[in-house]
Amino acid sequence: RSFKALERGLGAFAKYVPQDVVQMLMLGSLSQESGAMERHTVTIMFADIVGFTALCEEVALDVLKRVTTEYMQRMCGVIVRTGGVLDKFIGDCIMALWN
Repeated sequence: RSFKALERGLGAFAKYVPQDVVQMLMLGSLSQESGAMERHTVTIMFADIVGFTALCEEVALDVLKRVTTEYMQRMCGVIVRTGGVLDKFIGDCIMALWN
């Protein structure tokens, strides 16, 4: 039962993290000694919806939910397709990384 929960968790995690990183985590090979943790130049993106606070005050909740969901889905799709890693959501902001 706990194995199935772990498997589901890793499956969800793998949607947003490069496959090689997930494999390294599963194999326990992601450590400083393995050389996996090195200094790299990375690109960091913060993107949010312009005027989001005003939008929240002006539109119905169902409209806001639909707009926010579509924005997040499209942005996450582009991030993953271009080899990025979704780091976090900060309100309507998305933080992503590329190396």
